[in-house]
Amino acid sequence: MNMQKTMSAFAAMVAFACFTASAAGLDGGAAALQAKLAEEVKSIAVRGGALPGNVIVAGDEAAPLAFGRDGNAKMPVAAATVLSEGRAVAVSHTAFFCSETADDPQNAAFLRHCLTWLSHGTTPRKVFIDARNADQRTAVEKALPGVEIEMVGGYSALAGLSGGAVFVTSPDSHSLNDASLLAAFVRRGGGAFCSVVGWGWHQITGKRFDTENPFNAAMGQCGVFTSNSTAEKCADGRYEIAKDGGLPGIVASDALRIIEGADAKLPADVSAYCVRTLGELMEVLPPNDSRWRPRLERLAGGATGAHIPSPGRPLSGNNPRERIGMIIHQKAWQANPERNWPAHPAAATYPGIPAADAPRVTRKIDIDLSVPLWHGTGLFAAAGEPLTVTLAEGAEKLGLRVRVGTTECNITSKGSWDRAPLVTVELPLNKRTTTFASPFGGPVYIAVPQYRSAPPKTTVTIGPACAAAWFVEGRDTPETWKKTLETCQAPFAEIENDVIALTVPLAEAKKCANPQEVLTFFRQVLANDAWLVARPVKRLFPERMCADVQLCAGYMHSGYPVMLPMHTTKHLLNIDTLRKGDVDEVWGFFHELGHNHQNYDWTFDGTVEVTVNFFSLYNMEKLCGKTARQTDKMGNANLLRSVERWKAAGRPFDKWKADPFLALDFFVGLQQRYGWESFRKFFAEYRTLKPEERPKTDADKRRQWCERFSRIVGEDLTSEFEFMLEPRPAQKQTGR
Repeated sequence: MNMQKTMSAFAAMVAFACFTASAAGLDGGAAALQAKLAEEVKSIAVRGGALPGNVIVAGDEAAPLAFGRDGNAKMPVAAATVLSEGRAVAVSHTAFFCSETADDPQNAAFLRHCLTWLSHGTTPRKVFIDARNADQRTAVEKALPGVEIEMVGGYSALAGLSGGAVFVTSPDSHSLNDASLLAAFVRRGGGAFCSVVGWGWHQITGKRFDTENPFNAAMGQCGVFTSNSTAEKCADGRYEIAKDGGLPGIVASDALRIIEGADAKLPADVSAYCVRTLGELMEVLPPNDSRWRPRLERLAGGATGAHIPSPGRPLSGNNPRERIGMIIHQKAWQANPERNWPAHPAAATYPGIPAADAPRVTRKIDIDLSVPLWHGTGLFAAAGEPLTVTLAEGAEKLGLRVRVGTTECNITSKGSWDRAPLVTVELPLNKRTTTFASPFGGPVYIAVPQYRSAPPKTTVTIGPACAAAWFVEGRDTPETWKKTLETCQAPFAEIENDVIALTVPLAEAKKCANPQEVLTFFRQVLANDAWLVARPVKRLFPERMCADVQLCAGYMHSGYPVMLPMHTTKHLLNIDTLRKGDVDEVWGFFHELGHNHQNYDWTFDGTVEVTVNFFSLYNMEKLCGKTARQTDKMGNANLLRSVERWKAAGRPFDKWKADPFLALDFFVGLQQRYGWESFRKFFAEYRTLKPEERPKTDADKRRQWCERFSRIVGEDLTSEFEFMLEPRPAQKQTGR
């Protein structure tokens, strides 16, 4: 079939899918709510600083209602669905509909239409609100003036509610057992308005989305799930309403039909949506799923598996079956990691495979239990080779875990893969001996929980594995490092002390003659960061930085570890480049470590990428000898012209928030006038705030910046901050 015929067939298939959705909407299904919202609502806002998760729209009975962004792609953040006689709406954060967003007319219209649809097309006389969702009461009252509200203490009360009742809740704040009560309520005709923050639930509980998430247990049976993904705002700083279903493939049932029916190359954007949607779905499907899993496995069964992703030959949207096949493999591996998995061919791309004749060793390693998180071992597990971890007597009760692999980047949702999407694994060490083989291998760590009290140390025996180049401050010297590099053949090396650990390719490590100089430099970086925010220099655990061939977000990104593209390690290990600070990567290193020191009480909407650069500027000055105006970022003529144009336009706040370096220029002016010590005093105050003193809203954050900084420097700076401040609420007058 030629390309023109292929596109014509594809267009017909999409038109049929859209017709099916529209036809379903004629009887008041989810598509009818989608169409109604698109008529009257353009976008919705979220409370400042909140990060919504995602909603996976799986079945034909469901429809997306609003989108955020994952890079340049759309991601559903709200959806509607039906289950038997009832209906449900899911939104990916309580902060969409809370006291702070209640006065937003578009949010109010969105909520009003959703609650009316949940009540089968009539304005509900009464809305029942879960006591754990009390903050959403104001939003409901503004959306439906005069509505009667009853607070409900638990899901057991749902049994007494009749069909057509509307219930506002957050299923993930309840137990897995409660999920069946919520599903039964919807099935018999109830309407559930559910807020769910999948990534937040996972961060708090550490549990699995496929078997332990209450929202997925309740709503997955009607084609809506959540996962660990997050959704950024759209271009206008809000979340856009779905004018239609979005690109074909954003709904899983569509995605399956498209790939199953494709007999030629799909358009790249369509293929990328299909694969991403189905990849998200596979992450959350329960093991006994019979609706989606058999079709996905049949789909992947036709893939040859011959295309192995690499930076030179990525696995893109043009290879949907191969991508789905790889996701299925990774899902099976992560579900059952404690077995001897054979090496996956993609391990050669990342993290690499040691030579077959490289010596394998077994080591006994002391673990300091007062230091939480990952402890390096100087070992690299080869892909597909069994690794045995043996604990000292009693250590199986300490909650230790073994980890293979350093990167924290899961790139499953990316439109193109330069490597396998997931290459790391952790297993609990809850018995004296654990043996397993990772299909990808990687550096080996022992992960330690944060104890309130624990023995001072324990010993762990690990092997056989390849010895990796491993420089530890205080133990090693440039001479011992040189000898190590002559014999070690593991693809990655580690350089560490008690404040920083760097995981870098062996090839770059060999170019670093004296790792101690690099460690000393980063010790000072982190001491500077600690000084600026008035926190102790001594750290609970070392920060980490790790190189990867493809990141899940950004050019670099913060976290544990800070993730870096591979080519930046030539600067990371070059002490002369670090000290000069004359390449963007050095600013980036300071920037990402700075993110790990930010306080969101003094970081308001639009300034996440602004206040972090206080740390970049401070380290550029103290370590590289460059004041703000001497840096490429803050001293260039284009920026200075932008500042003048902004001032001439009346200092519009929206423009200021949309340009991180324009915004940073404002704070640079304060720093130049009042010095770094004033900033340190300002940040120190936030470390001791009582709960009632902490800013409650985004406007509070901006007001406290003005008031606290003015007091610290002894000048009234209201006129300086005026462009970002909101008028104070009028004080109530009292008479005698």
